[in-house]
Amino acid sequence: MPKIIWKGILITGIAILLNSCKASEPTESTKDYLYPYLENHQVGFLDTSLEKKIDPQFKLVNNRTWPYTFSEGLAAVNFLGTIGYIDRQGNIAIEPQFDYGQNFENGTALVRNNAQYGFINRDGKFIIEPQYQNAGRFNNGLAPVQHYKTSNWGYINQNGDFKIQPQFEKATTFSEDLALVQTSEHKEWGYINTSGEIVISAKYQQAKSFSEGLAPVQLEYKQWGYVNKNGAVIIESKFLKAEPFSEDKAVIAMPIDNKNLEQQKYGYINRQGEIIIEPTYEKAFSFHEGRAKIKQNGKYGFINERGQLIADPIYDKAWSFKGGFAMVKLGEKYGYIDRNGVFALEPIN
Repeated sequence: MPKIIWKGILITGIAILLNSCKASEPTESTKDYLYPYLENHQVGFLDTSLEKKIDPQFKLVNNRTWPYTFSEGLAAVNFLGTIGYIDRQGNIAIEPQFDYGQNFENGTALVRNNAQYGFINRDGKFIIEPQYQNAGRFNNGLAPVQHYKTSNWGYINQNGDFKIQPQFEKATTFSEDLALVQTSEHKEWGYINTSGEIVISAKYQQAKSFSEGLAPVQLEYKQWGYVNKNGAVIIESKFLKAEPFSEDKAVIAMPIDNKNLEQQKYGYINRQGEIIIEPTYEKAFSFHEGRAKIKQNGKYGFINERGQLIADPIYDKAWSFKGGFAMVKLGEKYGYIDRNGVFALEPIN
């Protein structure tokens, strides 16, 4: 497709989006999104007018940091094997020096050097020196950390002091004021508050974090259901697998049939536990901006909230919608589709 045509499509789509779409992220408004793109195997960024905002100059490394995204005005990018941070003009804000780096949240970012994790501020200075074998990001002023591979997990504050002493076999980042932890005694999962008190008993063989007031937990017969923040079962156990809620919908898995109880297909439920999109997919993912990524026959596509395909499963890889567009990969080429599944930027290398 000629550049003028796809440029016009994207500009029109963005104009419609800015007037109608209320979805946004707290760290970056819709009108401020920057979209990573590839040119000659280098990564640059486009603004919402599809003008080149930052020239392609960064290395594409297909790992946890890709696709590069901005948060709190900075983006973690790869410079010839090391991670640094750039500002929205493409200037180096924090020199490349890390083995791994997450995006900023609440003024801090989790980074790794020499296989140990620590935390930096927006000036790139360590507020907590790398010293942990494992760590998670800060939320509610606390971050889960593990000093050594065989030691227990606890939670530190931004001074690096333990607010909740190491005592858990495993621990996760706080979500909606509660954190999912696994006890050392019985290896079961429960939930703690920011004071370290267990508020939902550790009695689940498996569980996941809270989202939209509910958490998926494994209940009777190793089937999954959902509990609220009081630990009350809101959706009975009847699913082979279950994921946290997003936009009032959750991904679940059901058996293919009564003869294949271990083989599953994925679909979606509402907050009452009713199946609203039949389990027909090889894999399904959370809704974002009214669209959800699905997988069929090893390829990715997208559906709308009614379960209708808006983009056929033809992509080798795909990412969730952000600002009205989703990045997709065909072969070794990356592009963007709009909410109707139409190419806004055709795949380019």
